[in-house]
Amino acid sequence: MAKEQTDLLHGQEQKGRPLAYIPARPARSLVQRLLSFREALMVLVILATIIVLTILSPNFLNWTNFLAVSRGFAMEGMVVIGMTILLAGGMFDLSVGSTMALAGVVCAWVLNQGLGIPTAIVAGLLVGVVVGFVNGSIVTRVGVNPLITTLGMMSIARGIALVATQGKPISGFPKDFVFLGQGVLRPLPDYPVPIPFILMLVLVIISDILLRRARYFRQIYYIGSNAKAALLSGINVSRVLLMSFIMAGLMAGLGGVISTARLTSAIPTSFVGVEMRVISAAIIGGASLAGGEGTVLGSMLGLIFMALLSNAMVILGVSVYWEGIILGTVLVLAVTIDMLSRRRLLAA
Repeated sequence: MAKEQTDLLHGQEQKGRPLAYIPARPARSLVQRLLSFREALMVLVILATIIVLTILSPNFLNWTNFLAVSRGFAMEGMVVIGMTILLAGGMFDLSVGSTMALAGVVCAWVLNQGLGIPTAIVAGLLVGVVVGFVNGSIVTRVGVNPLITTLGMMSIARGIALVATQGKPISGFPKDFVFLGQGVLRPLPDYPVPIPFILMLVLVIISDILLRRARYFRQIYYIGSNAKAALLSGINVSRVLLMSFIMAGLMAGLGGVISTARLTSAIPTSFVGVEMRVISAAIIGGASLAGGEGTVLGSMLGLIFMALLSNAMVILGVSVYWEGIILGTVLVLAVTIDMLSRRRLLAA
């Protein structure tokens, strides 16, 4: 038998076919296949957090608590979509919170002028588009660092909102507009679902599919991984990044409009710190400040995890002043883990 195998090997070598031993790939278990997904770890962490909070507080799984949590992060969920797209391209936007405030102020002003709800919503969305276009143009055409560009725009947008309102909130909206932020749908009589949450969920599903499947959106990852290589391969880097900033601004404008409807007033000093929360959520969910990574679903899971942490502090009676410390610690840990993982990959 051994001789026959030896003759066969020699025969194959004589025919010019080099031999290579290819070990059989072991079949992966169901657990291994689940863990191969980027978002699987976040799902496990969220489930573990829910179990712990349920043990600590029987009221945690109350539907009223779900309504409060879902309304609280629905608007930030819209913003995190745009931020994920930017981070995948190696960019970010620190002006999204100020954009939300300015979009809300413009929307409220148009409403008070009696121009109608559709016109007011479009005006608020246009504010986000304009801010995103300006940010993207400065970064891609002038070459200014996105940190400096969006940091400056953060002050400009907030300043315009404060000057236009003299620092005072605008209120007195029609009920149909308020319904966009406070209304619910009842798929089941005893379980209402907030409209902002439904809108956010639809946008998350659509944008996640586009980032995973659409050829145009896949280019964002190529740019984030290596912008020079993407340019040499024929990708219009400037145009794609400009559209990414516009989409981020559009999502911020939408979040500002819906938040104005929910709060029944446009407050020019609101949404401070939103940019850091959505960036934190995206990084916790698998995105990277270095670009080339991240999914909308992962970012949404990161935002849900942060919302659960905030809700846990409320339920457990922890002082609200600890929230910044805890969330900041989580962000630093997430970035540290991301950097260590990248170093390990480079060293491999």
